[in-house]
Amino acid sequence: MKKNENKKYVFIAIIFLLIVYILFFDSASFYKKYEYKEQLQAVKADIEALEKENQRLREENEKLAKDMKTWEKKARELGMQKENEEVFLFKEDDE
Repeated sequence: MKKNENKKYVFIAIIFLLIVYILFFDSASFYKKYEYKEQLQAVKADIEALEKENQRLREENEKLAKDMKTWEKKARELGMQKENEEVFLFKEDDE
């Protein structure tokens, strides 16, 4: 009778270890699925931010292609100047 009880405990321990392995260590475990879901959400957020940035850049590109004033303003922001034009840069004191 003692052997039957030992077999029962061994069987329960094996089942328990198998369940723990499936839940936490298997490649299709619930923990891995949770991690993948978190990564997927982060990637989706990155994609959304990049799509917004792409849209903003497309709109800016269209404005630059259509409007010379916008084009000139952007060029000046980048430090460009017209021919025969002098640019004076003023340095602010850090006081």
